[in-house]
Amino acid sequence: MKALRKLAGGEGNVELVDIPTSQPGPGQVLLKVKSVGICGTDLHIWEGRFDKVRPPVTLGHEFAGEVAELGAEVSGWQKGQRVVSESQASSCGACVYCDEGQSNLCPERLAYGYGVDGGMAEYAVVRAGGLHALPESVSFQQGAMVEPLAVAVHAVLERGVAFDQGPALISGPGPIGLLVLLVLVQAGVPTLVCGTSKDQARLELATRLGAEVTVMVDREDLGQASREFTQGHGFAAAWECSGAGVALSAALANVRRQGSVVQVGLAGGPAKVDLDQLTLKEVSLRGAFVHNRGTWERSLALLGEGALDLTPLISAEHPLSDWQRAFELSRDQAGIKYLLRPGE
Repeated sequence: MKALRKLAGGEGNVELVDIPTSQPGPGQVLLKVKSVGICGTDLHIWEGRFDKVRPPVTLGHEFAGEVAELGAEVSGWQKGQRVVSESQASSCGACVYCDEGQSNLCPERLAYGYGVDGGMAEYAVVRAGGLHALPESVSFQQGAMVEPLAVAVHAVLERGVAFDQGPALISGPGPIGLLVLLVLVQAGVPTLVCGTSKDQARLELATRLGAEVTVMVDREDLGQASREFTQGHGFAAAWECSGAGVALSAALANVRRQGSVVQVGLAGGPAKVDLDQLTLKEVSLRGAFVHNRGTWERSLALLGEGALDLTPLISAEHPLSDWQRAFELSRDQAGIKYLLRPGE
């Protein structure tokens, strides 16, 4: 089968190659992959900027497909069934986090696409315990978006504090920021989204998705816009999705006293932040890292009920053979989310 693999460490070393189709072992399922999303992690692996990757390995952790084969000891699934797979390939299953259903925090957690072969291939072997049925009303393309949606659902509905008590701020209108926006809009929360002038097209999309106000912080005064939008009270909650220290400082400055800030974006290293705002205003600052099984169930319920439509965020779907063009477009932020279509 064809698979997009990181063959060695360092920059590049990503190629579409032929490899044998693996067979599912006990507790595993073989999926015929129908659609797979390109994530920032995949780009970092391609660029040699992700030190957790274990080459040689097949990329991709955002994928949907059909059940092709069942391994031993697997029940409850049928060949041909439409499914999505959680991105978590394994966890220790014994630590306090695993015991509490928070395996996203397990120190031994591994994900598909960097530690274990992922979904940028015609077929992928996954753990049966990480499968979820894909509602018939949800396309495979939207199914490939469930993983980043689950990141947003976890950040808002599971890590957010009092987000439904007033207006919200989102910094960083990338794929995750826009998905956070969709979740907030669905919950009826008035939201301001900010970015820079290079994000103009994404901010325009944010308006179409339901943002009441957008701000380009390098051209407009975020503080003034925030005061006007919140009538001087400050935001009840903010989600920082860019990973920039200056954006976190701005979020701390613009939430109200005893407001909350959820840090979703990764800075990739130390960041300079105005922590005095955290103390002087008694702001609650929380992190949000990926998702857990319950998050996936909530995300799929929202999609199955028709409460969310992810198609406006899908910029294009390319055949797997055209992976480099799709990676380049993703790297250059020439859209929101690019998908790959294996098997063609």
